[in-house]
Amino acid sequence: MKSFSRRAINAGILLAGLRSLPGLAQSASEWQFSYPMGKPGKVLGDGLVILHGYACENVPYYTGWWHTGENWHLNSGETGGSPVYAVADGTVVYSGSNYPGLVVLVQHANQLYSMYGHLDFDAVVAEGDHLTRGQLLGHVLTRTDGRLSHLHFELRTFYESAEINGDSPSYGVNCGYNCPPGPGYWPMEDPRHPSDMGWRNPTSVIANRAFAGGSMPASAEVIVSAASGESASVWSAPKDKAGALRLADLVTRPGDRYQLLEIDGGDEASTATSADGYHIWYRIALPDSSSGWVEAAIPSKSYTGTDGRPSTVRLRFLPNVVAV
Repeated sequence: MKSFSRRAINAGILLAGLRSLPGLAQSASEWQFSYPMGKPGKVLGDGLVILHGYACENVPYYTGWWHTGENWHLNSGETGGSPVYAVADGTVVYSGSNYPGLVVLVQHANQLYSMYGHLDFDAVVAEGDHLTRGQLLGHVLTRTDGRLSHLHFELRTFYESAEINGDSPSYGVNCGYNCPPGPGYWPMEDPRHPSDMGWRNPTSVIANRAFAGGSMPASAEVIVSAASGESASVWSAPKDKAGALRLADLVTRPGDRYQLLEIDGGDEASTATSADGYHIWYRIALPDSSSGWVEAAIPSKSYTGTDGRPSTVRLRFLPNVVAV
């Protein structure tokens, strides 16, 4: 493998990735939060795409509405039947509805709830069950209504909110009076953003709360995903930060691993309204003992809002963590 120096980084040449990092055995138990889906034998998130991101216009299904969660799909093939996992330790507080499909709600610490919608009715958990991060809780429903099978996944600060899914809903959507699952979308005509109502950007929450107290263990790694593309820019800081400099291009080969040094998951309550608002950055160790920042969540125009802005999110770097 070609090695490189800081001088090479400053020159902006392509950097070669590492297939392995000796001595960095990954410990899944150290991760406090992780993604809700993954293919068997692969890290969580690999081979998947978020076709409709958080607070993106939900076209073509609900034009004129913001999506209140993320729609997780396989990159290719039928998503129905895929396993779904708890994103953190918690207690099942709801299992029911027909969304279509089953909805499971899990309560976590600090008044945070995760919601898993469009599950097959073979869910393997029940109300009152205590779950650990990465524990199987069900499978994605195989849709027969002409829509793509997917997981609708939310993270939010409420179980029932009077104006959303409680005793005085603001809008007559399909989940109305005292309906814990909630609507899954919010009208663009309302001046209040979904974040103002208590929903949160799920990917930002998972990134920011990946480790207890934000303490990064030496064994933490990220892996280059199957959807990475051929290269990624390396920056001195996340590119929206003052003074950030683009240092080089990193060759990205699926399966390459890098030691994870720092996470910038952005604002969990961001009021952005397209996939351009996603902010997931990792500072990683590079082969010459230097480090740099790489962007993990990339906006894509596989789906767009009516204004042409992207609604889809491609995951280029993933936490090197599997389900329990």
